Amino acid sequence: MTLSIRPLALTDREELAALVEANLSALEGGLSVLERRFPAGQVPVDLVAVDARERLVLVILGSGSNPAMLLQSLEAYAWCRENGALLGRLLPGVRIDPAAPPRLFLLAPRFSDSLRRTARYLGPLSPVLVECRCLEVNGERGICFEPVEGDVEAAAPPEPVPPAPGDGPRERVKQLVSHLERLSFGEAFR
Repeated sequence: MTLSIRPLALTDREELAALVEANLSALEGGLSVLERRFPAGQVPVDLVAVDARERLVLVILGSGSNPAMLLQSLEAYAWCRENGALLGRLLPGVRIDPAAPPRLFLLAPRFSDSLRRTARYLGPLSPVLVECRCLEVNGERGICFEPVEGDVEAAAPPEPVPPAPGDGPRERVKQLVSHLERLSFGEAFR
C-alpha cells in the first residue's frame, strides 16, 4: 500500500475551523463542540466546546505571530467569566460547571517567540498553545495537533507581587491586557 502525505495550506479560516471541529477528539478526548463563531463579547471564538468534566473550552485559531491573538483569548475568557448566567441561556441544554473557569486553546501553524514568552507569564490564565499542521493523506484532509511542550509549565513564574487592597482577578486581567497592548505596539515597529 502506498501512503501519500503532503502538507496542505489552508488559508480560509472557516475551512480550518471545520477541519479542527471534525478532528477535535485528536486535540483532547471528551471534547464536544457546542458552537462555531461564538461571539464572546467582541471576540469571535472559532469553536466553543465542553470537556469531559463539563468545563467550557474556547478554541481560537490564528497565525500565532500576532500577540493580539493572546489579547483576544483573554478578552473572550473575561467575557465568559463575567457572563456565566448568560452562557446558560445562549447554550441551552448544555451542562457547564459554572464554578470552573473556561479553558483556552490557541491553535496556529506556529507561534512566535514573543507570543510564547508572554503566554508563559500569564500563570493560570495562560492558554494551551497548540501548533497544528494540515495534511492531505491519500487524498483525505486531516490535521495534526502538536501542543507546545513545556512552555507554560517549565517557565519560572514571575516573582509574586503582594496584592494591594482591592487588587483582585479583575485588576490582574487589566494589568495583563495593558502589558499585551504595549507588546503588540512594540511588535508593530519591528
